[in-house]
Order: sequence, then C-alpha cells, then structure tokens
Amino acid sequence: MKSLSRSTLILRALAERPRRPSELSRELGKPWATIYRTVRVLTDEEILRRDPDTGAYALGPTMWSLASTYGRDHAVLGVGLGYLEQMLPQVPGLLKVTERCAGEAVTLFNEQNPQATSVRRIHAQYRLPLHGASFGHVLLAHSDEEFLEEYLSLPLPRVTPGTITDAEALRERVAQIREHGYAISRGELQAGNSSVSAPIFSRRPGAIAALSVVVPIEVVEQQERCDELVRLVRTTALLISESLGWRSYHPGHPTGSAHA
Repeated sequence: MKSLSRSTLILRALAERPRRPSELSRELGKPWATIYRTVRVLTDEEILRRDPDTGAYALGPTMWSLASTYGRDHAVLGVGLGYLEQMLPQVPGLLKVTERCAGEAVTLFNEQNPQATSVRRIHAQYRLPLHGASFGHVLLAHSDEEFLEEYLSLPLPRVTPGTITDAEALRERVAQIREHGYAISRGELQAGNSSVSAPIFSRRPGAIAALSVVVPIEVVEQQERCDELVRLVRTTALLISESLGWRSYHPGHPTGSAHA
C-alpha cells in the first residue's frame, strides 16, 4: 500500500508538469532512491515517459489510455452525450462538462461549436480551480458543507483581475447559486470570456457534474441572449439529471431563474 500511495503522489505531481526524480524527491520529501525506483517501475509499464533530452518524466501512453476509459464509462456522458450533441449547435462558443476532483474542476467533455466564434482556451483547461469560474462555483455550491468550509479556509489564488479571491464573496456566490439554480461568471478565469453553468444531479446527494457554456463576454452582456443561454443550460442539465434518476420535485433543489 505504501508503494501505491507513493505512486499516486508522483502521478499527481507529474500531472501538473514534467519533473526529474531529484525534483520529485525534494518536493515530496522522499528519498531520491525510493522515488527513482518507483519512477522506473512506472516507466517500464509506460505509465510514465522520460524525455531523453531533459531527463524529466511525464505521464505516458498507458496513463492516457486508462484515463480515456474513465470518460467513456462515465455515467453523465453515458446518458448525456446525445443531449450534448443536440445542444452544441445552439452554443455560441464552447460546451463543457466538469466534475469535482478534490479541490479542482476536472473536464469530462469540452467541445467547440465549429459554426461559432472560437473561444480562446487556456493551457490548463482540463484541471481548473473551483473558485475560478461558474462551473467550479456550481460544484462548490452542491458540495457538502464540510468540504465547502475547508475550501473557503484556503488561499484563493487570483487567475485574472475578476477572480473571486475573498472567502466571504465566494460564500455569497454559493448562496446565490443554491437559491437560483445556476451561475454566471464574467472574466473570472479568462479575461474576455464568460460562462454559464448549471448542476447535473443523480440519485446520490449533491451535484455529480456541472454543465457549462463558455462564450465571449459580450454575449452575456446582452440580456436576451444571456437569458436564452441560461434556459438552454438549465434545460439540458435537467434532462441529463432526470436520465440519471433525479427528479425535479426532490426537496432541497432550487428551481428559480434569477441571475447568480
């Protein structure tokens, strides 16, 4: 079990960026020889791959193959892909589905409408801070209170000038989302982009994922178009939720339509 835990720590570190064994040893506080043995085993299985020019290790093809089956077998995409395909032509930008993994929003689905203006994507688009945009805010709003309070107690790094970095302001945003049922962010993760998000529910407590559209900020500044996007996102999220066994009459789930 110790070797499995150590391997997990190494994989998490390398998911952020490639590193050499000496860097991993220093950052993880483990002996170099121990880290090197683990890295070699993972490399032999092609879970990691070594760059011969730099000596740094990164995630390898076996890791990618295993990870791709997670999305393939995910319940939300299993029942929701048809709804997403119907929704995409109506989206003036990017369509996303994200879920919470620890303190991050992890992307499950990320598709640009080819007929719409291309939305600029950030480099680290698959693992994003929960406080950085509407989809993360939705996931926070529908997390358990213990996790929410723990997250709010941590530093909230600024990504853009619009990022919410104050815990009380984020707490207020979460309360609005719980009341209204969706969230809108404007330039909080990327200057020039906005997003509209709604929760996807299942039979289990809390939100299983968040459905989002990412569009140029001027789109949500037009009230009529913004309202249309809110209806589209919430309607599709509801259809997917009901396909997962959730029913809208369940107590404790918001049905309002005011802006977050």
